[in-house]
Amino acid sequence: MTKLLAPTLACLALALVACGGGDSSSGDNSSGSQHPAASGGAEVKMENVQFTPADVTVKAGQTITFTNTESIPHDVHKTSGPGGDFASGESGGMGQGDTFKLKLDQAGKYEYVCNVHSPGMAGTITVK
Repeated sequence: MTKLLAPTLACLALALVACGGGDSSSGDNSSGSQHPAASGGAEVKMENVQFTPADVTVKAGQTITFTNTESIPHDVHKTSGPGGDFASGESGGMGQGDTFKLKLDQAGKYEYVCNVHSPGMAGTITVK
């Protein structure tokens, strides 16, 4: 029974992500249901205890989607930049397969970290 639980939960999480589940954002940002590729946004993976790519550039209003692809917990927390703060939730709150979608409307350079693995796990978003 236990051997079937992990794959079943993984499939369920994947189905939720594919259907748009797991979206969240806070601060002065809003999340949308449009896929980043369709809107010209960016995708950032959390893998090998790094953000990949670590630095992305988007236009104002485009979606940046963060996905935790590994079994260790991660998070996304703003450390500097214009406007209000943003965070994916609690420190270490993103499990494998979880996503965090973020839209930034104000031009500038935003810096962020994974609180669990900072300062080594960090990145930047440039909004034009």
